Amino acid sequence: MKGQPVFGCAVGNGATLNIELGFVPECVHLYNATDGTPYTIAYLSWVVPFTSGGTKEITAGDKIKGATSAATGVVRQVLLYSGTWAGGDAAGFIELLEGSLVGTFGSENVYVDSDSTAGINDATVTANVVHNCAITTAAASATGTSAISRYEGTLGGDAKGFTIGSAIATEAKLLRYAAWRGEQ
Repeated sequence: MKGQPVFGCAVGNGATLNIELGFVPECVHLYNATDGTPYTIAYLSWVVPFTSGGTKEITAGDKIKGATSAATGVVRQVLLYSGTWAGGDAAGFIELLEGSLVGTFGSENVYVDSDSTAGINDATVTANVVHNCAITTAAASATGTSAISRYEGTLGGDAKGFTIGSAIATEAKLLRYAAWRGEQ
């Protein structure tokens, strides 16, 4: 169902809700249909900020590896916002292909896994992150988690999707969502 939005409903229970889709969506829009309140928009693809890009350019399709954590991921795209690879001062964001992340990058150096000079600093990253654009009310945010987050499912299972935080999974409210994942 790549590229196709999935629409659905859930009933809030006052606790976190796991919505199983069979895949982790890149984007989720959530709306409280009972009250007519837009709740949140979340972008759930893994993005790794980096600074101090070394002279080996990291490009789409490269498998990167953390020098300390040994975390790995396949690069979907590199978004350069300053510096150059040739100058060794490239900075920006690395977006990873969905399902390719193994482990958790920390604040560490990363290198291209197939690089014959493994361990040489190809970029210094901070950590893998996702982005939420919370537009919930302050009262809801104060009572629990108002974010949408990735739901990776159970070990060995395919029940992936997203989690609705407890503050926006308001009890007895109808929650409508649209979730989708672009082409990989």
